[in-house]
Amino acid sequence: MRIKSVHLSNYKRFTDLTIEHIPESARLVVLIGPNGSGKSSLFDAFLTKASAQRNNYSISGTSEFAGYYNKSHTSYSSTAQVANTIDIKFHSQGELSPDRWTTAFNIRTAYRNEADFRLSSLEAVRPSHETNRFSRIIDPDQSVSDNYKRLAWKRLADLDKDAPSNVTFAKYREEFLDDMQQAMHSLFACPTLKLQDFGGIQEAGAFRFTKGNASDFHYKNLSGGEKAAFDILLDIFVKREEYKDAIYCIDEPELHVNTSLHGKLLIAMLQLIPEESQLWIATHSAGFTRQAYKLMKEHGNVVFLDFTEHDFDNPVSLTPRYPNRSFWQNTYKVALDDLADLITPENIVICEGSKSKADKGFDADCYNRLFSDTHPETVFISYGSSSEVENSQNLMTILGSISKGIKVYRLIDRDDMTEEERTEKIQNGVRVLRRRELENYLYDPEVLRTFLNMNNMECLGDNIVEKRNELLDDAKMPDDLKYITQGLFEHIRTTTRISTLGRRRENFAISHLIPALKKTPSIFQYLLEDIFTS
Repeated sequence: MRIKSVHLSNYKRFTDLTIEHIPESARLVVLIGPNGSGKSSLFDAFLTKASAQRNNYSISGTSEFAGYYNKSHTSYSSTAQVANTIDIKFHSQGELSPDRWTTAFNIRTAYRNEADFRLSSLEAVRPSHETNRFSRIIDPDQSVSDNYKRLAWKRLADLDKDAPSNVTFAKYREEFLDDMQQAMHSLFACPTLKLQDFGGIQEAGAFRFTKGNASDFHYKNLSGGEKAAFDILLDIFVKREEYKDAIYCIDEPELHVNTSLHGKLLIAMLQLIPEESQLWIATHSAGFTRQAYKLMKEHGNVVFLDFTEHDFDNPVSLTPRYPNRSFWQNTYKVALDDLADLITPENIVICEGSKSKADKGFDADCYNRLFSDTHPETVFISYGSSSEVENSQNLMTILGSISKGIKVYRLIDRDDMTEEERTEKIQNGVRVLRRRELENYLYDPEVLRTFLNMNNMECLGDNIVEKRNELLDDAKMPDDLKYITQGLFEHIRTTTRISTLGRRRENFAISHLIPALKKTPSIFQYLLEDIFTS
């Protein structure tokens, strides 16, 4: 089961929210955004819609519940009426029957902590979808003891009914729990944390583990992070037969878990969830988000929904977002607050930059804007003339020592180099543009025509290109675009009469030619290859 679209009308945080264009291939959907942005409210909507098919509660006269669900002044008398404000469409599914809705969602709230438990008796358990552990996303969601009962009862039922007579408890436990043990081992390998047994109903009445060389390690003695991760994995493991084709939702799965385990926990969760199902997580964790991004690049089955900086008092449409640089800045800002500014990229490119105050850092600013989508892990910084960039080994050493694994490169303009000289520079570890300088890409005839097309002025294409060529004829060098940019900019401004071009050619290039270059594939590809494949 995979969600295709969602529409909420006057539900909690949202006046009119539409989420659409979620591809059927998406096995993981990641919700990001600061506290209070509405991520948990979306899970509440899923919960409300599904649970209303099973239990239609009266909420008339109950201001606590009516106010909880309702953003408008409409008076709802039941949860079924609230559910009518929620529309969820699925891929490859028609309208779901009431029975199908009861197993369409398996949802975990953020309030999952269960520090200790002990059971002294065991009785038959009802299917999870027939129980009502919580009704709102703000309610406590303690499930370890409940899942203990489900596992223990299933063990007794299986051994009594289906297992061969020569299968022992130990053999059954080894085979049945194998997937769970592997998931735990992927997180807790040093020291190894392994589920040992159920502790005996009359004795411990709780899970027991082996941890390193220690055995009979009681559940209550696990750390908070170990309990939190075990809880999430256990719930998926226990429920996956009942929710074979469902939407699994987990609010803030990172809670209490060490940041170094966030990515591993996400992988383990996806390995346990049935292949037909879909996982939705709402997270503030850079680790979860980073791992999801890695999976997206490797498999293409992950989408991100960004709740940041939207005014949900007005109609809002959310579609999957590609993680560009601003996305990561928002993610780190939410996860780390002021420390976000200290996060280092994977790659740093030292490029040329004028010493004048007017346009210092112009090249770096252009490159950062150009490649923020295709290479969000790369940052460009200006460092002066081409010779200064070439001789910046000390800076490269300093930048490379900031963070483990960071790579630092040098990039210079071609200027008057011959092809042989350019090749030699590249062989010596300096990346060199194939054209004279950045302006030769920005003011390329195709890019100028794209700019005019974007402003519905295609008819001026020949005029602008002819003026460009005329100015070049008077330049010192036949390819010295930088020399003619001021005159060409003035001509573009007076010819097009576009009021938003600004007064400076640098601002014009950044605001108008950069977007045009990104939409001119052939020229953009040349520049991309010059920088990233040299």
